[in-house]
Amino acid sequence: MLRRTSLLQIDGQPLPEPTETADIRFQDIESDDSGADEMGVYHREVLRFGVLSCTLTYGYLTNEDCAYLLGLLQNKTTFQFTCPVASSAADVTQTIARTCYCANYGAALQRLKAGVWRDMELQIQEC
Repeated sequence: MLRRTSLLQIDGQPLPEPTETADIRFQDIESDDSGADEMGVYHREVLRFGVLSCTLTYGYLTNEDCAYLLGLLQNKTTFQFTCPVASSAADVTQTIARTCYCANYGAALQRLKAGVWRDMELQIQEC
């Protein structure tokens, strides 16, 4: 089983540490009215600033780890997702929590009898 971390949580439950890079991004959401005018000047009509999107990738998971992760998502349209943010400290210890949903997830079953999964990816998006 993978070690769990309190830096990544769903509804207060710690997630297994990703075996690959945790891709945490914040992006602005612009309206359709944004864009360049006839003079080439770009105008931004920002609807929301700093919307969280996060992709967690696991190169391998035991059947138990996979069941644990999927159990945290089961029958939930939204959840509180906690993830680290950059801070001035030497270690990443500061976190934020946002209301999110799982936009996509999946894994490849590597060994059927042993219940070993590979390349699992969770794509988490702020509501």
